[in-house]
Amino acid sequence: MKFLCSQCGACCRRAGEWGGVKYGLPIKEDGSCGHLENNLCSIYEKRPDICNSNKMPNKHASQTKKEYFIENTKICHQLIDADGLDESYKINIKDYN
Repeated sequence: MKFLCSQCGACCRRAGEWGGVKYGLPIKEDGSCGHLENNLCSIYEKRPDICNSNKMPNKHASQTKKEYFIENTKICHQLIDADGLDESYKINIKDYN
């Protein structure tokens, strides 16, 4: 099972406010990740683990990988709403079944 990403860029636009510098990410003046170009990650295949939900450790030992991905997808939905992005960027939670 893998984390499903719609590549909306919402998390990348917040790299500065989430402490991206301490993970080695270059941060632009607007707070977005310096690797974000045309709303896509320019280093996607070699992105650091902090940017890869498939490699991030699960903070709740009792949580399954599926539950972890669903929780993160719900956060993505909140970011998509906050940015006023199109609903089509939202991953359907049922796609994790």
